[in-house]
Amino acid sequence: MKIAYLLASSGLSGGAKVVYQQAEGLARRGHRVTIVCPEPPPEWAGTSAAVHELGSFSSSEALAGADAVVATFWTTLEPAARAARGAAFHLCQGIESDTEFYAGERPAIEAAYRLVPKKLVVSPHLVGFLHERGFRDVENVGQTFDASAFRVEARIFREGSPRILLPGIFEIDAKGVAEALEALSRLRERGASFRVVRLSAEPVSAAERKTKVVDEYHCGLSPLRVPALLERTDLFLGPNHEVEGFGLPSLEALAAGLPAALSDTSSHREIAGESAVYFPPGDVRAIAAAVERLLAEPETRRRLSAEGPARASRYRTSDVVDRLEGIFAAAVRKRGAAR
Repeated sequence: MKIAYLLASSGLSGGAKVVYQQAEGLARRGHRVTIVCPEPPPEWAGTSAAVHELGSFSSSEALAGADAVVATFWTTLEPAARAARGAAFHLCQGIESDTEFYAGERPAIEAAYRLVPKKLVVSPHLVGFLHERGFRDVENVGQTFDASAFRVEARIFREGSPRILLPGIFEIDAKGVAEALEALSRLRERGASFRVVRLSAEPVSAAERKTKVVDEYHCGLSPLRVPALLERTDLFLGPNHEVEGFGLPSLEALAAGLPAALSDTSSHREIAGESAVYFPPGDVRAIAAAVERLLAEPETRRRLSAEGPARASRYRTSDVVDRLEGIFAAAVRKRGAAR
């Protein structure tokens, strides 16, 4: 099959990483897969079989000739619907219209979603979100992941001043970073000793700098270097809100055996099960209590560290590719029979 993924930006993000992993997995099965993007491919993409086509969607030969076209962000839905000769799909990794960050674009996002009704999602709870909006053709393909890349053989907890890893862009409300930093600030005021390590795709903002909580800030760190950072940290804090599509950094932390305090969301429960300490999303006091518990309970840390890698190993890129192949092949057969 000829398959085209439409990627709005090749900038650093979990969503882009998933697109490259899906495309490469399909291409290694012998399909002709092209990622069409107006930006150059990133050095971390790791694609050798899939092709990156640099250019506009309107002039893309790969898009025009594809058997299956996959839009991957709301701004790519209109080009997919307009130009696709084959079956069109929407890879939905989160509902953009539900976040305050995109509040000004909400009507446009909702209109764009209707252009490509066939939805592919990476987590079961997104099926429910889309059903509530009237979409019925929704398939959960699961999350691409290689747990072995994050394995840490002998994890050591730094008793003196443990390092707490907090990922996410501060300005995006769904990431929950602002509440997490407030919780960590309160813990420090009560005498807790730790270092805060931040990981973000964006430079530190003036608003975040004012919190004076962060000790170490990593901006735009290549995914190829993330495993080494996870190995050098002691606890993981994942404060995502329910609207967040999939907590990929949380899955990576579990794979590395990091004891994790996670927001109690559908996505996190699906990822971690009972192998994490939970708190209600956005609850500063509860976030502080969850982190405080991990700092104070070595037995809990050891249990979570031991259980995390097994939970993470349930996710395999090969399983996702199996599902995608079946979905795309069925759509191509259906379109052929209708002609």
